[in-house]
Amino acid sequence: MKRFTLLTLCLGMMLSLSPRVTSAAEGQPAAGQKKSVGLIDMAYLFKEYKKFADLRDQLRNDIKGSDEKAKQMGEQLQALQKTLKDGTYKEGTPEYQKIEAQLIAQSTQFEAFRKTQQREYLRRESKIYKDIYMEVVEAVGQYASYYQYDVIIRFSRDGVGETDNAQELIQNMNRQVVWHNQGIDITEAVLKYLNSKYTPTATAPGAGDTTTK
Repeated sequence: MKRFTLLTLCLGMMLSLSPRVTSAAEGQPAAGQKKSVGLIDMAYLFKEYKKFADLRDQLRNDIKGSDEKAKQMGEQLQALQKTLKDGTYKEGTPEYQKIEAQLIAQSTQFEAFRKTQQREYLRRESKIYKDIYMEVVEAVGQYASYYQYDVIIRFSRDGVGETDNAQELIQNMNRQVVWHNQGIDITEAVLKYLNSKYTPTATAPGAGDTTTK
């Protein structure tokens, strides 16, 4: 009788755990099912989020255009310097002083342009990271609330055996998450949600624009 009771109890526990295992395998816990800890690979999510990639591409294109303009300004400065050095005008003459003044003015303009563009692009890049991060955090919060997670921890999916670089190997060995149940990795679910609701605009967004259509 005791053996039968023990067997019944074990079978009951297995049946009560089976939905949890199924949900973990699918990566989607059942609604209303309590989960204490979830994991998300933020680096992977940023890499695969289409909106982040589009904004970075737009920024790179703008930087490329700025570099072309800076190159043209640099060529103009070189031409003026060459004119002063090739002996076309004698030093101290009105013509020489005019070109010299022009060279100084354009050099100042070039430095101002270069520094202004550098600050602007750093500001835009920071804004892109900040806006995408906040958007991801909001999506994670919605997912965690719906599936009743208590906390979501950032981790890396990269395994120790995936690199031979000593520095990367040490970093991977020092990770907080040594092992985890695949069912608590919510990265793909959040990424799928973010990509599904993102619709690229028909035209390129303006400077610093990170809105979603």
